[in-house]
Amino acid sequence: MAWKHIKKTECKHQQGVTGKVVSDKIKCALCDVEQDLRICLTCGHVGCCESSNAHNTDHFKQTSHPLIKPYRCDYDWLWCYSCEAFLD
Repeated sequence: MAWKHIKKTECKHQQGVTGKVVSDKIKCALCDVEQDLRICLTCGHVGCCESSNAHNTDHFKQTSHPLIKPYRCDYDWLWCYSCEAFLD
């Protein structure tokens, strides 16, 4: 399966999101996972990715906060749950 990519300008879910959230967390807010973390760009919630317990996805389902990015790692991308796409 190929991942969907769209231009940032095509995503309508960026209102109120600065992308400058910070956190002092070193692990997922709901479990002890310390790698492959994602940060919510709306509120700063730190959750583990789908390869662990998918707590970042659970956070989206509970809050509808659409945008995440990698946290505490060298990856650099932006994902919108509502668009189900990476934003380029």
